Amino acid sequence: MTLEPVSRAILVVDMEKSSERTDTGKADLRAVLYRVLHDALDAADLPAGRRRLDDLGDGVLAVADSEVLPLLDPLPDVVSEGLARHNAGVRAEAWLRLRLGVHFGLVARDEHGWVGDAMTTAFRIVNGAGVKSVLKAAGRAQSVVVVSDPVHDAVVRHGYRGIRPESYGKLVDEGRTVWVRVPGYVQPPLPGDAPKPTGSATGKVFNAYNNGHVFNADTMNVDARIGFGGTS
Repeated sequence: MTLEPVSRAILVVDMEKSSERTDTGKADLRAVLYRVLHDALDAADLPAGRRRLDDLGDGVLAVADSEVLPLLDPLPDVVSEGLARHNAGVRAEAWLRLRLGVHFGLVARDEHGWVGDAMTTAFRIVNGAGVKSVLKAAGRAQSVVVVSDPVHDAVVRHGYRGIRPESYGKLVDEGRTVWVRVPGYVQPPLPGDAPKPTGSATGKVFNAYNNGHVFNADTMNVDARIGFGGTS
């Protein structure tokens, strides 16, 4: 078989604790996931003609005909904003939280789907035990972003667009070096560290009341499970 490789940006999205959900619960959350992801891809200027989505049951594989930068800014923050809107209206234990894995490289597609070392790397980095522990430790977070070492070296460390390299933490996860970021945290709660949620991040941040309403603020970041001026 002859494969024709192409250079693509790769995003793997996976639900936290999907095995603990009922089948109907998974279906409901998958609908939310797709809505949030479509909005984020559109905001990243990756319309339908430049992306291909494959369902993973409890996640989504997105392959974009693009350089990787849009998957780092603005996509993760738009995803977190969408998740915050949804999670503001549900119990904390029913939150939808996501792991986002970002990589790039040469891949090929046959009648069964995508193939290539870059694809294998993207799946491995998002499913590492260390990455899962970071999201678990970040109890107020909507998501965790994990990028491969090549993505960090080529893009993140240079601080393109609104990327803050200092918000990424280095993690050796199952023998593989990755870099993790938790939107809403100054730095990710790496194993052995205490969580460091942001208190005065600049830029537009979406914050949610516990009655489901969402408002904009320039400098304040509020846990979606905390309400002001109302009853809990």
